[in-house]
Amino acid sequence: MLMRKCVYENISKDEIQKLFPDEVLPELQRLLTLLLQKFQREWREDVLNDQVIMPRLKAMTWNMANQETEMLDPVAVINLKLQNDAQSHSGELEVKFQLDKDTLETMLKSMYSIRDQLSDVVSVTLEGETSNGHLPEETNTV
Repeated sequence: MLMRKCVYENISKDEIQKLFPDEVLPELQRLLTLLLQKFQREWREDVLNDQVIMPRLKAMTWNMANQETEMLDPVAVINLKLQNDAQSHSGELEVKFQLDKDTLETMLKSMYSIRDQLSDVVSVTLEGETSNGHLPEETNTV
């Protein structure tokens, strides 16, 4: 807990010393406090550098694929332009993929579900009804 508070919270020397149990000798508290203060900035920078930054959607275009034979089901070709704001990989990324009608319908249902969940989170946040101050983290797959 002591390390976590030093890394994730900007706590002072006095606040650090208050976190030690009574059993820790004063001289050991003093030395540990000095070490924690010395490396606090470096540890915070390491945490920030290790965080994963997801690319953002910058643009989306689509068109119907040219089908060479009439027997094939039509597909839509989706082109996504993503903006990557990560420090070491800054730039745009382009992703192309194709969807048939069934896959598109499945994807749209998932997107509507995402929209509804985002609306629910916004409503709960605006009403101040979060029980622990943290938003729930959910992962859904198609």
